[in-house]
Amino acid sequence: MYEIKERVRYSEVGGSQHITITALVNYLQDCSTFHSADIGLTLDRLNELHKAWLLSYWDIYVERMPKLYETITVGTSPHAFRGVLGHRNFWIKDAAGKYILKANSIWFCYDTERLRPVKIDDEMLSSFGALEDVLKLPAGDRKVQEPEEMIETPAIKIEPHHIDTNHHVNNAQYLQIADDVLSAVTEGKESFTSGRIRAEYRKAAVLGDIMIPMYGKSPDGGIVVSLRSETGDVFCNIEFL
Repeated sequence: MYEIKERVRYSEVGGSQHITITALVNYLQDCSTFHSADIGLTLDRLNELHKAWLLSYWDIYVERMPKLYETITVGTSPHAFRGVLGHRNFWIKDAAGKYILKANSIWFCYDTERLRPVKIDDEMLSSFGALEDVLKLPAGDRKVQEPEEMIETPAIKIEPHHIDTNHHVNNAQYLQIADDVLSAVTEGKESFTSGRIRAEYRKAAVLGDIMIPMYGKSPDGGIVVSLRSETGDVFCNIEFL
């Protein structure tokens, strides 16, 4: 288990003074990055090993979005490694220690030389020590299915600010693009504020790609945003519940 204490900054909030979805997910990603660095698996070390962790799935439960000036504790705990996959919990607590976010995630170990998923090796496994399933969230179905009827929205060109150190669109950027679609198609023009977000990553978008967002109602009453290539391949499906 690993935790960092943070304070919500002005640069991280929107017009409501609540944190944006990009900043929210960045807190989770930063926490896991700091955790890995503090046990010796820095980006430089991973580059030496020709390895990277790539995200496959988010399942995020949000009680409420943190607000400007608020002190929060962001935590993470890997709880299972199987083959090429790593399972990692995340959470955010308020100043009183109450959970305002719980999340599970699935990552896969990627060989950056052979350009394919590979089994997690002993160095990467042993570095994390004893594993603990802190949150005990339900496993659920990690597939996000597209509704049969979907509406296409204006295309987006992938720009440098979307890209991270893996030279792919950053995980949080997909959710921000989907949230922008949600805001545009929801009565009242409101962004996501609470509930559940499921995101299934299928294909990495890169600089210069054209992304076509499509949306429709999910069987569970939410909205699915499917981010696709010009040829119809799915980059990421995101469900807001």
